[in-house]
Amino acid sequence: MKHQSEMPIAPGSIQGEVDATHGGADAMLLARIVAELGMPSEPPAVLIGSGQNSVAYQLGDRILRLPRHAGAERDLLREASTLRAVRPLPVPVPDLEVRRIGGQLISLHAKIPGEPLSHLAGLTIGARKALAVDLAAFLQALHSVPIDRLEAEPAEAPSSEWHRLLTQCEDVAFPLLSPDVVTGLRTRFSDFLATCDALPQCLIHGDFGTGNILVDRGRLSGVIDFSGCGPGDPAYDFASLAAGLGDGFVDLVLEYLPADTAARERMSFYRMTFPLLDILYGVENRDPETIHAGVRAFAA
Repeated sequence: MKHQSEMPIAPGSIQGEVDATHGGADAMLLARIVAELGMPSEPPAVLIGSGQNSVAYQLGDRILRLPRHAGAERDLLREASTLRAVRPLPVPVPDLEVRRIGGQLISLHAKIPGEPLSHLAGLTIGARKALAVDLAAFLQALHSVPIDRLEAEPAEAPSSEWHRLLTQCEDVAFPLLSPDVVTGLRTRFSDFLATCDALPQCLIHGDFGTGNILVDRGRLSGVIDFSGCGPGDPAYDFASLAAGLGDGFVDLVLEYLPADTAARERMSFYRMTFPLLDILYGVENRDPETIHAGVRAFAA
């Protein structure tokens, strides 16, 4: 989800202007939802996230999410089912109440205490180690959940998904990169595709980045956004963590969950794909800033 700056929206009336992405119809729907849930219209709702798939608001001490299309509705129902399957975990995760109001599917859950872990600035070495212990315990618990707990169709071979990504990159991302960079990327994809179907599989978060990790007074207080949770290579979660907080911090986490050389090489490969995904997202959504950020990552 692409976050926008927070802005108050009065759910009890249609006075509040919403941004260009959200017109009066959204404000009216929000007002109806708030009324049918029996929630007070004050304090006003706060828009905390908006993207192509969904929009999210904070309503007092609860979080409301509205999927924008049928595919997003399916993903939300799947996420709710996944969250039921993964409990218990060492820290709070959303307990989604999913219902339909006026034809609109919604989810509602209690706001988990804490703020997104955006950086490590201000944390002492001791505090960083304590946080690393928390994250290692969470990932170990999640990665130990039996995959067959999930209500899901049989998964396709990992190579199928990665081949699709490579095809997209050939069509969209690679033309924006230098020939030397593209040659290196094709080699890395080829090496990875030769072995990826034999990689270890467990239940992974799938988007274990800083925006989905909540901390309170320096300790892990919760994890959110399980929309990408499913069978996968555990190295992917560590790659997501490293992308946001750096290899040095992930090394602290891996002191409690050792990774062999092969796993570290896969972490490097996955991290390489993240700016490619930025480019693809930017092109699809006409977002030049995101495109340039992805391209710059390969120019460093």
